[in-house]
Amino acid sequence: MAVRLRILEREQGGRGRVHNSEHGGEMSVGSASPNKRPLHIRFMEFTAEVFLPAGYPASVSPDYLRYQVFNALQAFCSSLAGLLSSRALLEGFGVGKADASATHALLLTVLQDFFSRITTICAAYTLGPSLSSEAKTFRLLADVFNDVAIVLDTLSPLFASKLRIPGLRIGALCLSGALRALCGIAAGGSKAALAVHFATPARGTATGDVGDLNAKDSSKETVLALGGMLVGSLIVPYLTSPWTTYPVLFALVALHLALNYLGIRGVVLRTLNRQRLTIAWELYRSSTSDSDIESKIKFTSPFEVSKLERILERPGVLRDLRGNVAGTCTVGSSLNDVLGRGSGSNSKSSSTMAIPLRLLEEMEAERYVLWFDCASLSSPSPRPNAPDEFELRLARVGPVHLHICLKEGHAPADTLRGWAHAVEVVLLLEQHRENFSQKSNSDFILRAGLAPDLILAAYRRVAPVFPDFLEGLRGVGWNTVEPTVLTGAPRALIVSIETAEPGTGLDTEYPEEKKEK
Repeated sequence: MAVRLRILEREQGGRGRVHNSEHGGEMSVGSASPNKRPLHIRFMEFTAEVFLPAGYPASVSPDYLRYQVFNALQAFCSSLAGLLSSRALLEGFGVGKADASATHALLLTVLQDFFSRITTICAAYTLGPSLSSEAKTFRLLADVFNDVAIVLDTLSPLFASKLRIPGLRIGALCLSGALRALCGIAAGGSKAALAVHFATPARGTATGDVGDLNAKDSSKETVLALGGMLVGSLIVPYLTSPWTTYPVLFALVALHLALNYLGIRGVVLRTLNRQRLTIAWELYRSSTSDSDIESKIKFTSPFEVSKLERILERPGVLRDLRGNVAGTCTVGSSLNDVLGRGSGSNSKSSSTMAIPLRLLEEMEAERYVLWFDCASLSSPSPRPNAPDEFELRLARVGPVHLHICLKEGHAPADTLRGWAHAVEVVLLLEQHRENFSQKSNSDFILRAGLAPDLILAAYRRVAPVFPDFLEGLRGVGWNTVEPTVLTGAPRALIVSIETAEPGTGLDTEYPEEKKEK
């Protein structure tokens, strides 16, 4: 008895195909659609295969296409502005002038390249650890640096011919070279982080083909650059005077930055950095402050947080629910920074800023220590029964500063917990500031403003609910395994915390150093 087989498959572009055969016979192939596909459909499919990652759209995040559209438009504007900059540079080097010197142009190029390379080294050292955690910020800043460099290059001939200020044109060229180097560092690091994000589908645990995605992005940028050069070659010959060149230049720069901002605003990152964790925690706490009903608990999704986060945000800032700066925090600090024992510190004042013992004992199980910067504390409390308590300088101008010192063996979840703890501290502190003028003693912890009480009150609020908070974030699509709260390596790690009877003293040498002696 003959058996008939019918196999339906779907190709990468979404087109279906049917395979029919009978047992023992050859298999015939037919299209799932009886109509022949038009030529423009086949051209679009081929273009998609050339310029889009393999497996699109299932192989990329949902926000990939929107970002690529804005990225294509901004690259086109940048290419047009770059032509005006290149023409101005050639004019500045003396192209078309009988007294121009090739040696002079070469020396200017070498000087500009020198500043560019030095800036590259300094920027990589300074900005490198933060490029991944603040990818959206540095992606926008990279274009700001590039646009300022384009403007400086375009205005450089004006500095030499009109203003006639000695050295101003050379300084502008050196500054533009440095800004282009900053653009290269910021764009390179942030693009790498964004590529990993785009190559990871929503709620996916495995990373896609980042290499193929980067290669296809390079192809698109090449085509756009060529298109910009062709269009620019038709427009630039008509821009012969400053009255026509500069308005077009500044219009292109403004459009370029606007398109960049819109593109970056639409990116929905799923990794928890400091700002996104602050927003998610504050919204979670506000949903549980009035009622403990489980149905009212709010775990904010990455899409909701992306609409609230600021693109240009200062690192380490802690904001309250109203968006006001309530404090700052540093992750991975050394105890020397916390206690004010750095170079130039007063040893007498430093010795009074010790972390209270009862705080260390209650948080002994945690893999971090949270404490205020010594500049945020006033003199020790004169209470004889509590000599280790410090009062916060509530009357001083500016927000308080917190430090998170990590212990040896810490995990990524410990940095998340430590940052949520710091956010809770500044939220309690804001409540204390609001109630500071009241005479009621209904809430002594907030009313008194003692630093250890404030740290421990926040800890008692965070510790019981934080595991459920992390689990809820995973449920709405957050990646809690690879957070970017800690940028770079911590300056120091706490190896152990020991106590001793008064007068006996503790060894101040590191155990390994003591063994060597």
